[in-house]
Amino acid sequence: MSLYLYLNEYWHADTWVGGGKIPINPASTYKSMERAGIFTPDENLIHKSEVDLTTLGPFLSVGPGSVIKDLTFEGCIVDDEPFPDITNADYYEDDGLILSFSSRLTGGLARKMKKKSCVKILSMGRLKAHLDEQLGVESLAKFCKYTSTHERNHFLKSDLDEWQAEFRLFWPILKKVEVLIPAGTAELICTW
Repeated sequence: MSLYLYLNEYWHADTWVGGGKIPINPASTYKSMERAGIFTPDENLIHKSEVDLTTLGPFLSVGPGSVIKDLTFEGCIVDDEPFPDITNADYYEDDGLILSFSSRLTGGLARKMKKKSCVKILSMGRLKAHLDEQLGVESLAKFCKYTSTHERNHFLKSDLDEWQAEFRLFWPILKKVEVLIPAGTAELICTW
């Protein structure tokens, strides 16, 4: 399957085709209060639980900045009502570097992301190995899945983002970095 990278400026494609330096940003860079283009309110959120932990107030107050790991409730009663059983639930923010690609090639996608050019990656395996070597850490690499539920992680996003058809590389590194891209990593597909 082909993977595409949509770029902010026309000239950014030059680096992917001819080689040069590119930045890789932490996931938190793409977090915003509202869902708009590539920005989402749940970027870098880890939420794993049988029930949405944010709906359990006032007994359990969970919101932005909360850190919950391995939370378990079994057989609890609150105000004479059974409280949902929860096993090993997590809710916290987890940052790391991400580089995102799409399996879709459309002008509509580019416009929605506010991008001006697009390149096709010629070998994701070679690119991943090259970047992993530079960063000194092996990335997780896979397609994102999309859900209408509350659960989230770096590869499980809201179905409202499904239009991105995203493939991600993720490294557990917290600060923005610059890496070298070798010539011939991609070919220019189009500009808008």
